Amino acid sequence: MSAATNARRTPGRVLVVDPALGDQALTELAALVSLGLTPTVNLRRVTDAGLRARIEADWETANFDGFSEEELGRRLEDEGRGYHALKCRAGIPLTRAVLERATRDGLRHRLALVGRAAAGSDTFDKAAAEELGVAIRTTPGANAAAVAEHTVALMLDALRGVSQRSGALRDGSWSTAVQELPAGSLAGARVGLVGSGTIARHVAELVRAFGAEVWVCGSPRFTQHRADGWPGHRVQSLAELLAGCDVVSVHVPATAQTEGLIAARELRLMRPDSVLINTARASVVPEETLDQALRDPASGPRRAAVDVFEAEGAGFSSVLAKNPHCTLSPHVAGMTRSAMRTASCRIVDEFARFLEDTGLFSGGAR
Repeated sequence: MSAATNARRTPGRVLVVDPALGDQALTELAALVSLGLTPTVNLRRVTDAGLRARIEADWETANFDGFSEEELGRRLEDEGRGYHALKCRAGIPLTRAVLERATRDGLRHRLALVGRAAAGSDTFDKAAAEELGVAIRTTPGANAAAVAEHTVALMLDALRGVSQRSGALRDGSWSTAVQELPAGSLAGARVGLVGSGTIARHVAELVRAFGAEVWVCGSPRFTQHRADGWPGHRVQSLAELLAGCDVVSVHVPATAQTEGLIAARELRLMRPDSVLINTARASVVPEETLDQALRDPASGPRRAAVDVFEAEGAGFSSVLAKNPHCTLSPHVAGMTRSAMRTASCRIVDEFARFLEDTGLFSGGAR
């Protein structure tokens, strides 16, 4: 075999910051290998001892904090070896500084591809990635049904007080558990959806099955023509939706345009007995503003349920944690077995398409 042929077949290196969950991790890693990638697997978030052992038996491993900008940057440099690709599930801090370290001159392998097995990429510096020639791939829609299910579960909890009543009974207080009855219901309620993407559409279909009326306010791209096939009524403005709905659910990405989209002025527009659900991004509904509104009976919604926070993970902190009118969920809306498996398969497909389009590891490796 010639040296040129050998070079063409040299496998690429992929840093797997957090593999898929359970046995799907093994399937995912094997699929990456079949694409010509040699994985280095971070075991920091792999808690199953048996799975750790199986990964260690077959692949190179590491143990570092993927949420630490410094540790992530150092690992991507890997003492000068570098990586061609990175795969993750979580919203790791892929900042300009990290990307510059992963693409600097002198590395044997320069980062060319980042894939996240999830919909969002708001913790990635996309402008820096484009400037440095790093492609970003995600899996939008893979967990849409799961997020929609969780959204409706949070609606029901907020309306019916399920978690509060459970807590009261565990404390031995039947009288507290049966307070604020009769409870609200989705049947006959008007549910307003802020955003008109795949998740919002799933939510619309689910709540209509409960007998709710659906209003939706989308971006300028959500024209009446696009809304004609929707299971709901298109409204012209966010203000109209907030003032007219019993339940408001947020389904927009984190962008400069959506930051603080629902702040104090918008919350004051909501009905006194209304409910607000946020399974989108924390920046859309500022936590401190929501906390203040929930504590003021004359201002904004009566209850809320939130799945997303500015400070998550081990450093979790939120003023809403001490608010009795808010149900908290640890950013798990999309984490069902089915959704995670789908996202894992789709990100591998995205890697395959990228490698086929670029010729990386088939004669065009960097």
